[in-house]
Amino acid sequence: MEKREFLRLLRKRNKGELDQIEEAKLLRIMDQLQHRELDWEMETREETEIKYRIKSAIYERLNTRNASPHFGWGKIKWAASLLLFMGLAFLIYQVQDTKPGIEWEERTTNERQKATITLPDGSIAYLNTNTTLRFPKRFINGKREVELLGEAFFQVVKQNGASFGVNSQGIKTVVLGTAFNVRAHQDSAVRVAVQSGKVAVFHQDSDIKEPGLELLPRQMATANPDVESFIVEEMDSDSFLDWKAKSISFDMEPFDEVIQRLASIYNYKVELVGKGMDQCQIKATYANGNLFAVLYGLKNLAEFEVENTGERALKITYKKCKI
Repeated sequence: MEKREFLRLLRKRNKGELDQIEEAKLLRIMDQLQHRELDWEMETREETEIKYRIKSAIYERLNTRNASPHFGWGKIKWAASLLLFMGLAFLIYQVQDTKPGIEWEERTTNERQKATITLPDGSIAYLNTNTTLRFPKRFINGKREVELLGEAFFQVVKQNGASFGVNSQGIKTVVLGTAFNVRAHQDSAVRVAVQSGKVAVFHQDSDIKEPGLELLPRQMATANPDVESFIVEEMDSDSFLDWKAKSISFDMEPFDEVIQRLASIYNYKVELVGKGMDQCQIKATYANGNLFAVLYGLKNLAEFEVENTGERALKITYKKCKI
């Protein structure tokens, strides 16, 4: 970890030149400093540089008051905000503050439950079945970070200078304000899909020089915690949010495709056997409660057997169509 990278990002932020990835990277470095994960000593030259940049930026903005008749409180506030940010960065950089204790809350859903959680900042997390979300009772100093095991959709309230981070199975997703879905079940690849806005995705233990990945709306990244690279796919529809809908509809879809879609929605591994199932067209709508409730309803349209073969694993043997 090089201090020069941190200083470079601070300079770019001062000029308003940071892009989404760099903004997330800077906030991540500051998080690491706050957690005392980086052991940097301040050299006299670096301390002087940061102090000088604080003063220069303030004086430059304030001096424009005499040259421009449009100078007003907005620019004074901008200068004050810059001083506050740089001063905070300087303090964190020296790692002098004692980290306050954080009280965490935890919400867990089982295989038949879903939940809607309002977070301390007003952001909303929609939890799918078999999901655990941990979050602070109160976000301190603008630090908004949660831990996820399972699947959740987040609608994040934008707060200036305060990113929102989701830690899930070794992958960190950072946003400033957007709507996105994270699927991070244990021993499975992590999938991050964006509905609106932009997100930055990192491996939590990656070096700060790693560029990370920026996702745009209707893009999904698949990441394995022990593999550095990401796989990015374009999403043609909101199919990755089927689990969040109140109902699931099938419009003359073959039985095998219906089962594959249900397996994806409820994150089950399904072994499907039988002949002629592609000729059985399903047209129906079911309440989106849990997989077994939907399968029970499907038995009115097709004859099949369900066998539990392991943790979130089923074997479905198709016999015949009833319609």
